[in-house]
Amino acid sequence: MPSWAHHPEFKVPHIFATGWGITLDADGSGFYNDYARFTLGTDLSNKNYLVAPYKRAMRGFKRDKSSCVYPKSIDTLMRTGDWEEGESFIESAAMLRSPLRVFTRDDMTIIHSPADLTGKRLAYALGSKIPHSLGDIGVEYIPVADEVDKAKILDTGTVDAMIANMPDAFFVFQSLGQPLPPHDPHYDPIPVPRIRIVCHDTPNNRDFIAQFNHRLQELAASGEMAEHLRELGLDPAEFMP
Repeated sequence: MPSWAHHPEFKVPHIFATGWGITLDADGSGFYNDYARFTLGTDLSNKNYLVAPYKRAMRGFKRDKSSCVYPKSIDTLMRTGDWEEGESFIESAAMLRSPLRVFTRDDMTIIHSPADLTGKRLAYALGSKIPHSLGDIGVEYIPVADEVDKAKILDTGTVDAMIANMPDAFFVFQSLGQPLPPHDPHYDPIPVPRIRIVCHDTPNNRDFIAQFNHRLQELAASGEMAEHLRELGLDPAEFMP
């Protein structure tokens, strides 16, 4: 039972989910949709949870000043330039660690640093503003609108490397029947993001965040969060916040 079930005066705000592929699909399937249901502990409906393409979801979040966005963090909004002067946001406690990894093909040298990317063609998620985060490091940025397509163009040699969050890439390559491509598990091209729900700062959203944080603490303390990740083939030590 979600913590807010005992607070009838409080409502779950409209949450925009930034979908773009099989891990966060518009049909409600995928890891991040499942994880939202697991952590929120409530049946999500189209009334308060809308999966839309990344840019459209962000536009909806910016327009609706009582809404929230997922999976996101205030740090990410600031780093990608999505935080505009005068805006006031609040965020939940961390739900998940989501490190970015740079993958190459078997016949290429593993990427260990920005210098190793110089002169390379790097595929990234359209709308994610990876070029803004990594900066001008002499790489050709190739935006791709779907995470499975991004994995496929790495395999075909259209690009030299691809950057992707974990555990997203784990599920993408699993769907293709392939192991994770070569990568340096210790190279963090940007600080490791912590997945959160970010909301406009309103009284109702403050109540929502407080109750949600309480539930996250319960899930971690009870072992349910670790077990949920293990059942998906993920190491809790790597991904628990």
